[in-house]
Amino acid sequence: MASLVTGGTGFLGCELAKMLVQRGERVVLFDVAPSYAAVESIKNKVSIMRGDLGNWSEVFNAVKDHEVKSIFHLGGMLSLPSEANPWAAYRVNANGTMHILEAARLFGSEKVIFASTLGVYGPRKRTIINESAVEKPETMYGSTKLFAEHLGRFYAKKFGLDFRAVRFPTLVGPGATTKHPSQYMPWMIEYSLAKKPFDVWVEENCRVPFIYHKDAANALLMLHDAPRENIKTLVYNLAGTSLTAREFADKVVEHIPSAQIRFRPDPEIVKMLGGGFDVIDDSCAQKEWGWKMSFDMEDMMQDFERTYRASAKSRR
Repeated sequence: MASLVTGGTGFLGCELAKMLVQRGERVVLFDVAPSYAAVESIKNKVSIMRGDLGNWSEVFNAVKDHEVKSIFHLGGMLSLPSEANPWAAYRVNANGTMHILEAARLFGSEKVIFASTLGVYGPRKRTIINESAVEKPETMYGSTKLFAEHLGRFYAKKFGLDFRAVRFPTLVGPGATTKHPSQYMPWMIEYSLAKKPFDVWVEENCRVPFIYHKDAANALLMLHDAPRENIKTLVYNLAGTSLTAREFADKVVEHIPSAQIRFRPDPEIVKMLGGGFDVIDDSCAQKEWGWKMSFDMEDMMQDFERTYRASAKSRR
């Protein structure tokens, strides 16, 4: 029996894959465009399958042929690509999730762990957001993620599938390559470490919660491992750390004094992201499966720099 990770060689997928390998799991990485360099350190310990979530036969083959026990469904199109091509986003994010759930049902997978987003709520300010808050996504990305959550709830009720999901804030870590509205945070650090100037495309008072990618991968494992009787909410918010773009920039400059960070808001992204979020409540995750972050801002900056410099050294 194996664990399947969709988007498996992506930013979060490869970090999760390393953790699964460390646990002795047999791991299959499913990706539309596999990055073999991203999983260089574990390439001989995982199976990599090129596949398209929008193609049901490729998804079914991956689950059936590898006797998949658990599916970590992280693959999909991100926000800006989804806005640029909403038709493709529907095929990959909505239909792709349907294919994952149906494959799990037909071939006896025990669990599906889904990576969702706080973007299902839409931008809002001055409110506490818990799992009872009304979701009002304003983007194709958020809309397809919300659809996928509801589809997972349906499969749990109709077919008894053990479906669980987390709504992530922005993920911060080195190596992410696809731009999205809050990608300015990790790139602010990465550009500064590379001694390159960086223009922030949101306004200084835009507040967005974030979480380090290693904490995010660990959250997926914690949710997966929690006893089923503890899982009441099914879809969980993760609060992360909340800073304005200016506060985040100040922290980066504090850690990297040579950083050259300027604010040049992009009207289209400002319109999409708005002022961001205020307060996220993740007490359900804390109560039901013991969620707790390991990386605060200082820990994150130090580990980010270590990982970045180790990666740069290996490329020489």
